[in-house]
Amino acid sequence: MSDHGRRWRVTLRVRLTVLAVLAVTVVLVAGGGLLLLGLQRTLAGNAQDAAALRAADLAVLAADDRLPSPIPIQGSDEALVQVVDTTGTVVGASANIDGDGPLDLDLGGGRVEPGGTQVIATSQLPIGEGEDFRVIVVGADTPRGPVTIYVAVSLEEVTEVVGAAARLGGLGLPVLAVVMAVIIWWLVGRTLAPVDAIQSEADEIGGRDLHRRVPVPDVDDEIGRLASTVNRMLDRLEESADRQRRFVGDAAHELRSPIASLRTQLETIRDATRGVDLDEASDDLLDETYRMQQLTEQLLVLAKVDAAGTQLHHSAVDLDDVVDQCMSSARRVGGITVRAALEPAQLSGDPVLLAQVVHNLLDNALRHADSTVTVSLSRDAQGVVLAVADDGPGIPVDRRDEVFERFARLDDARARDAGGAGLGLAIVRDIVAAHGGTVTIGDGPGATFLVRLPQPAE
Repeated sequence: MSDHGRRWRVTLRVRLTVLAVLAVTVVLVAGGGLLLLGLQRTLAGNAQDAAALRAADLAVLAADDRLPSPIPIQGSDEALVQVVDTTGTVVGASANIDGDGPLDLDLGGGRVEPGGTQVIATSQLPIGEGEDFRVIVVGADTPRGPVTIYVAVSLEEVTEVVGAAARLGGLGLPVLAVVMAVIIWWLVGRTLAPVDAIQSEADEIGGRDLHRRVPVPDVDDEIGRLASTVNRMLDRLEESADRQRRFVGDAAHELRSPIASLRTQLETIRDATRGVDLDEASDDLLDETYRMQQLTEQLLVLAKVDAAGTQLHHSAVDLDDVVDQCMSSARRVGGITVRAALEPAQLSGDPVLLAQVVHNLLDNALRHADSTVTVSLSRDAQGVVLAVADDGPGIPVDRRDEVFERFARLDDARARDAGGAGLGLAIVRDIVAAHGGTVTIGDGPGATFLVRLPQPAE
């Protein structure tokens, strides 16, 4: 595994862990803040409700003229109680402010009417040192006239509870963040473990190990699909490498024979002690040279098709004209009658390669025909159909796919002694496939090759 790959993987794991921890921490902080705010409001509301109930009870006692003196304080939150009449005289108070004057609070309209209630938030009471208070102000009728009842509760305990909760959260958050970081680090590691295995295996696969495949996780997720895609790519690479290897071996084998023949004949001429028939020798040498030239040209065509693939230079091609031009030279072959029935047919493709298809099919038919080669060009709903038939020995049904393999030859009359190198039909198949078409062998007394090519939509 390369250092670059290792650094990339660790960085990704760290990034995912840090981002996840930060995201969860932000959520926890925001949620904790909202929770503390809700807790504060709830506790303050409970204290305020308790003070309101206390004020209502005192209003009932005042209406019955049964206010105790001093007025007792109930609960730890209740801070003070004071009852003031309309003249500003304190008629009742809790012991902690007994003897003090009336509370100096802004009541808006100056007083609270009987039955009315006000809530005042203040920290300016004669008790406490800047503490926050909620003061419930209730108006009530008494036999001596209207009075105003003040019941104040301290929010100190509320503040202490909220503060304690905040401190607890502040202490627990780092611990929770560390725990989350460990868990997320572990989870991310498990998630990326298949990627590590894929990368490790891919790093070890070289040109001689294309049979190996990366491990595919059991779970059908993005990583599993990535592994499957990589394996399919390796399948294509292995197939391509095997095909290229076989092609190179077959090409070397085919070239070895004419080269060896040329060398043998040249050595024979050089070492000959008697006169050499130069005409006969030159004919043999030219035959071998022509054979090598044909083989080389066919190999170059195959290389062009393999390199071009689907990236051919398409243009409008009148296939009937291409077929007619190729047949002009075919008709000059002695002893073979070439018949044609051509319909006008235009399609999109590479004119040079399509001409190679027609030439190879005609050459194959002429080499194996007994007396007649028939060429037809027609159109149907799927596109253009080119048929090249000969009245030769034909091809067995079980070997029809075999003839399209590179350097393939049959053991019967369609053999090497007929002059072929076993590449012509392979070239036809590859060029037709590159144009999106198909080539098959039809039934007949001889061999009939059917090429179907798609036409552009009109």
